[in-house]
Amino acid sequence: MFNSYKKFIKGLCALAVLSLGTIGSANAQLGDAGAILRAGAADANILLENYLAPFGKGFGADLNTGWFNTAKTHQTLGFDVNLTVSAAVVPTAGQVIDINSLTPQFDQLELTGGSSETPTISGNSDTDTRLGVYWNDPRTASPQDVLFDFGMVGGTGVPYVPAPMVQATIGVIKDTDVSLRFIPETEISAMDGSVGLFGFGLKHGINQWLPGGRLLPVDLSVQFGYTSFASNSGFEVYPTENSDTYNEFDLSVWEGQGLELETSATTFNVIAGKTLPFISLYGGVGLEGSTTTIKTPGSFPYTAPNENYDPVSTNPEHRIKVIEKIDSPIDINIDGDNSFRAFAGTRIKLAVFQISASYTLANYSSFNVGFGITFR
Repeated sequence: MFNSYKKFIKGLCALAVLSLGTIGSANAQLGDAGAILRAGAADANILLENYLAPFGKGFGADLNTGWFNTAKTHQTLGFDVNLTVSAAVVPTAGQVIDINSLTPQFDQLELTGGSSETPTISGNSDTDTRLGVYWNDPRTASPQDVLFDFGMVGGTGVPYVPAPMVQATIGVIKDTDVSLRFIPETEISAMDGSVGLFGFGLKHGINQWLPGGRLLPVDLSVQFGYTSFASNSGFEVYPTENSDTYNEFDLSVWEGQGLELETSATTFNVIAGKTLPFISLYGGVGLEGSTTTIKTPGSFPYTAPNENYDPVSTNPEHRIKVIEKIDSPIDINIDGDNSFRAFAGTRIKLAVFQISASYTLANYSSFNVGFGITFR
């Protein structure tokens, strides 16, 4: 079966963190990932969606930041190129899962030991929570035994979700900036997969359209941004053979397994600010949304009670447990937790170099810092 959830979580973080160049990766572990699939795809999706929700929401919030560092637009053919790093802050409520609140949604999983509260991927590293499935084992007199259980292991201990970004912006006509984020589909041997990113943004100065707008002491602009990130990595999950379990499948059945992650994020903002020779200040409000999907294409093994069990038979097909096959078991959609946002930031310009910083206030608030060159 799966060696551990560690491979799943590390693969996920490699897709969205390591592949974009972030230093470090989440080292959260969930234990035996095969165990959760033995409870069925529905329960696996419910548990993993709640465990990974802070990652999906935080990553989506990150992609919606860093689009601008002033309210003022470029002159025609003025441009800048920036490297920014965002870090979404996971709220306290997003760092813990209450298993009791999920139990009514589970088909089979139940709390078998420890606390009912356990960390999410962004929570602390300590937990004693155990989940499992009960059954009536025909080999025992006990009316209800544990078919299997597994221990939930804690999160990364880091309540932040980081994401770097490279972006180029050029000024065109009528106080309009066009921004581009782009990473062509790139093979990454370390994750046995590839990543790609595309983003497109527009910022338009609106002083020109307001009566007396050119005389206002501040620059006013509106901005739209869309970012799409997609990645995939290899995944290898094989059944564990033992004397209690019958497996009819050839190893070739498990080929083609993978881990796919896609995130799309959209934001619309109204910005007001003042640009001076060396420093710019700005603030504003906006709307944003994001969706992260996580899928595992391919066929995966799980262990189930054998309906053909015969205690006196020596035929391996009559063993008490049997390996079953489940196709594409994980299919998770995580919607961003942010809708309305307020933000403020500053940029310091030294010759052609610029340093910027901003803070966005939302359900998943975020910090953003950047460095780049600009020719306005």
